[in-house]
Amino acid sequence: MTPEHWKTKHPAHPWLAADDCDGVQALLAHMQALRDGERVASCSKAGEGNMNLTLRVLLASPAGHRTLIVKQSRPWVEKYDFIAAPWDRANVEAAFLQKVATVPVLAARMPAVIAADADARVLVMHDLGAGSDFFSLYQDATIAPETLAALARWLGTLHMTFRGAQDAALVNREMRRLNHAHMFVIPLTDPTTMNLAQFDSDLPEAAAELRGDANYRQIVAGAGERYLHDGACLLHGDFFPGSWLQTGNGGATSDVFVIDPEFCFFGEAEFDLGVAVAHFALAQTPRATAETFLKSYGEPFDRARLGINAGIEVMRRLIGVAQLPLGQSLDRVALLRRSHRAVLERKWEWLWQS
Repeated sequence: MTPEHWKTKHPAHPWLAADDCDGVQALLAHMQALRDGERVASCSKAGEGNMNLTLRVLLASPAGHRTLIVKQSRPWVEKYDFIAAPWDRANVEAAFLQKVATVPVLAARMPAVIAADADARVLVMHDLGAGSDFFSLYQDATIAPETLAALARWLGTLHMTFRGAQDAALVNREMRRLNHAHMFVIPLTDPTTMNLAQFDSDLPEAAAELRGDANYRQIVAGAGERYLHDGACLLHGDFFPGSWLQTGNGGATSDVFVIDPEFCFFGEAEFDLGVAVAHFALAQTPRATAETFLKSYGEPFDRARLGINAGIEVMRRLIGVAQLPLGQSLDRVALLRRSHRAVLERKWEWLWQS
């Protein structure tokens, strides 16, 4: 269904919008997220997120001003509203944030929950401040070694702290099915999903090579089955530059945060690791960037599974729907073929080798 159909079907639902401050005011009051005398002074979109409506809300009162982040999940993908998505994902994100809030070293790099409304699928969080994600990496920006290490250590702590402590609120089965389809299935079964020639005239042929390799498809299918299977570690589920936030002047690791854990679930640690490594390759960073990240992670992992997951993530970002603002100098065909080999040989290093 289209957003209009959903809104017609559920007219009483509080569908938030950046230009509806009154609606935001009413919901925040209902959620008891306002202090005495506070009114919504303005609302604006906070970033260019794909999945949800995310607003930065300025509140004014006689005592002063403050800002909140208000996130609402809808039964569609916000950026691609023709794609259906699990409606309760904001509730899963709230459960994740509330869980990690019990671990100070994890909570210090994530926004704190102020209020949550399960029926409205709305999450209200502290505003981490003006900042930007790390999409600039795809455009030749660099990431400081200490920042890289801080992100890796945060991920290692997440994976190990809750290892084996399954939580029904974080199974996230529906979001896994959605991501599974777009990561492991659609790019290799539906060549009409993306007009790949717009990126490189040779890319459709290179994609067809992958689709025609039965051994490759079998390995990808096996990784997809592991993704759907419950595992031991609590994962962020989408650990890539778009989920890393730098605030302040960008010069201190204390200003680096992790956001958007809506794809979280209990699975294999090598999934998060593989996704991160894949994006270092997509951003054309030196191989040493990935090596530093993995060394700083500080926990044991299966290198073969990491290699498979990294190769698959590169593949789906190059020929799937979830496109990135990749650098003009990137040879997409060459990287796609290297990702093919990384999967077949189960070695992430092939993402940097010709």
